[in-house]
Amino acid sequence: MGLYHYEPSQGLAVIAAGLFGLGALIHLFQMIRYKTWFFTAFLIGAMMMTLGYAMRFLSARSPDSVMLYALQSLFIILPPSLYAATLYMIYGRLVLFINLPHASLIRPSLVTKIFVIGDLFSFFTQASAGGMMVQASMAKTGKTIMLLGLALQLIFFAFFLIVAVTFWLRVKKALRTAAAAPIPQVNSLPWPRLFVALFIAAGLIIIRCAFRVVEFQQDADGVLQGHEWYAYVFDAVPMLFVQTLFNIVHAGRVLPKHGQEDRENLDEEYIKLNHV
Repeated sequence: MGLYHYEPSQGLAVIAAGLFGLGALIHLFQMIRYKTWFFTAFLIGAMMMTLGYAMRFLSARSPDSVMLYALQSLFIILPPSLYAATLYMIYGRLVLFINLPHASLIRPSLVTKIFVIGDLFSFFTQASAGGMMVQASMAKTGKTIMLLGLALQLIFFAFFLIVAVTFWLRVKKALRTAAAAPIPQVNSLPWPRLFVALFIAAGLIIIRCAFRVVEFQQDADGVLQGHEWYAYVFDAVPMLFVQTLFNIVHAGRVLPKHGQEDRENLDEEYIKLNHV
């Protein structure tokens, strides 16, 4: 078993690498086709997941290799932060597209900046912790820092969900009371589908983060660290679902290609309407 507390499955790692890799290729094609360059972080996350499970296959074949164990762990733990960063950017663009910027708790141009910066801080915290955890002398410190990074990610995500849900409810209310003009469908999918996909993805990322928090809080002989299937059910499967969900409900099929052109005007409207 080597560095693992169970016999890691080579077959499951190959299947996961193949599925994540296929999704990554589709995302690359879609990003180029729809010119949705803000999906770059998402694509990098998908590629990291693919590499992570490829490394996990190699690590399962050489379970005593500290380098392979560390690489597979890092490449699997970090990508959800990149997925989350893309969700923040999708939200900001949806606010601009729907053209009700005053319905957002945070100014549209600041939404992405605030949450992506927080997410990047969480990303680098987890990355540094991952490197420390494979060193026996720093494993305990690394574990504590990893928990801090995951906790920060959960806090930012919880705040983001409050902002997103509030915006969704305000927009629905405005549309019901005819306080806003109908929102046109400019591409093959209506905007509510992308918003629902955003909520589903957010929920799955929260489940995954909560699983990792509980896992790292346990000792080496804990239930979650002693059985491989937990990691696949509560990490690999949810993240694969998120990746596939945005293959199906891609932002490029909802948003116009130049959805950011009126950013300054919408920010001015936001300031004006929130100070009346």
